[in-house]
Amino acid sequence: MTACLAVKIFLSHEKTLTLDRRRSAPVSRKMRLMENVLEFDLLERDGSTSRKSVNVKRLFLGRNTSRDIAGTKKNLDSLRGDGYSVHGNPNTCRKSRYLLTNEEVIEVQGPQTSGEVEYVAIFEGGEVFVSVGSDHNDRTLQYISNESLGKVFDSAKTKQMCPAVVARTAWRYSDVKDHWDDLNLKSFITVYGSKLPYQDFKLSNLVDLEYHLRNNSSLRDDGTVLFGGSSEMLSNVPSTIYTGQSMIKGVTFPTDFNMELGDPVIGRKISHSYSISVLEEIGSLSL
Repeated sequence: MTACLAVKIFLSHEKTLTLDRRRSAPVSRKMRLMENVLEFDLLERDGSTSRKSVNVKRLFLGRNTSRDIAGTKKNLDSLRGDGYSVHGNPNTCRKSRYLLTNEEVIEVQGPQTSGEVEYVAIFEGGEVFVSVGSDHNDRTLQYISNESLGKVFDSAKTKQMCPAVVARTAWRYSDVKDHWDDLNLKSFITVYGSKLPYQDFKLSNLVDLEYHLRNNSSLRDDGTVLFGGSSEMLSNVPSTIYTGQSMIKGVTFPTDFNMELGDPVIGRKISHSYSISVLEEIGSLSL
C-alpha cells in the first residue's frame, strides 16, 4: 500500500495549501489569499461623495473589445494565418487581483511598457460602480514565440507582468447607463518632457458593459473588477512613440500615463495619473 505523500505550505498567515508530491497539484482548496482592498470615493450625481472599499477577489481584462467585431476578427485572422495562436474577440482574460492598484507610481521590470485607457466596472454589494483605469502591459511579450507555447499573440502574460491602475473616484453605473455610449475616454503621455494627447474615443467604440455581463454572468459577483478594453491611439502620435507597433526596437515608451473618463451629459469627469518607475534598463542581464 502506497502512503500518501503530501506537504503543507504556509504562506505568511494568509493561506494554507496542501500539495500531493506525486502530482505537484493542490489536493485541498481550503485557502485564504492575501487581501487586496481597493478604496475609492463614490461621486453621486448631486455632487456629494462617500467612501467605499472593495475586497478585490477577481480581476478581468477586456481584449479586442471593439464594437466592430467582424473587422477585428478579420485583423486577428491575418495573425492566425501567420501561425499565431490568438484568442477570440471580444474576449476577457484573468489577471492576478493583487496587481490592481490606485497608486500614483508603478514599478515595471523594463522600460518597454505602456498603458491603455479603459473604463473600469467594480461590482460590490449588489451594485456596479464605474471608473477609469489603465491595463499596463509589457510590450516585449506582445508577440511570443518559443518551444513550449509556439507562436502566441497578445498572451495574458503581457498583462500579468505589470500592475493595472484604477482611479480613486467612481460613479454609479445606474447614473450613466442610459447615456453610456456618450461617455468619453482620453489619455495623455509624457515623452521628451512634453505632454501629448495619446487616445480620445467614445465608449460607443467598444462593446458595452451589458455585452460582457450577458456573456459572463459571474462578473456580477461581489469583489469583481472588470477593465472594459481600449481603442486605438491617435493617428497624429509620432511614429517614434509606441502606438502598437510589432517592431519596438528603438521605439520610445512613455514615462507616465494620464487618463480621463468624461461624462458630457451630466458634465463631470474622473481623472488619474501615474508615473512609471523602471527597475531594469535595456541591456540589463536581469531582463
